[in-house]
Amino acid sequence: MTEVQSEAADSNAQHATVQPAESVQAPQLAGNPAVLGLLVFATGSLVLGISLLGNVPLAVQPGTVQPIVYAGTGLVLVIATCWAASLQQTFVATILGTFAGFWLSYTAMVLGLTHNWYAIPPADIPHTLGQFLIGWDAAIFMLFLVTLLLPLIYSLILGAGTVGVALLAAAVLGTSSGMYRAGGVFVIIFALLGYYAYLSGALESVGGKPLPLGKPVVSWFSK
Repeated sequence: MTEVQSEAADSNAQHATVQPAESVQAPQLAGNPAVLGLLVFATGSLVLGISLLGNVPLAVQPGTVQPIVYAGTGLVLVIATCWAASLQQTFVATILGTFAGFWLSYTAMVLGLTHNWYAIPPADIPHTLGQFLIGWDAAIFMLFLVTLLLPLIYSLILGAGTVGVALLAAAVLGTSSGMYRAGGVFVIIFALLGYYAYLSGALESVGGKPLPLGKPVVSWFSK
């Protein structure tokens, strides 16, 4: 009797440990990747804005921001993008991935021009930088249009970003130090707005109350 009970117990143990594949569920991913993305985005933008306001000479401004916008902002935004994509947050991943591309390509542009990797004649560098900024400004503007359906803070961030990059493009093509400073002001504005949005999401992530983000722009025109 004891032997039968022992064999039955072994059989039950085997059935308990071997489960059909369909009953095994993958762990559920969670979290808010926008919190991480907004923090590093705002920090890189703030450093760039301070540089554009004349904290360092214009000739060395691009190089002074590379350590943070490449090794910090750009690479961490790639991580945040993958996180958002794993959660199937399409537009969040699009925004984070777009800005990851901006910062990383900005680094590639600056390092390439500094070391003459692309063999671009000095006279053509302003136009090269101008078309670079115009292309990214168009991408940021496309993001801005979609944010009109989102809380107001995101439209303000992308709107300020669109204006700031447009001013920098005008500064590069026109070699105006005043335009550089104006662009720097808008860069700092969208950095501060980014910090505000980050703080709202971060507070909510630890059980606090999120900050008011404003109603979507499209809601202003709906009945």
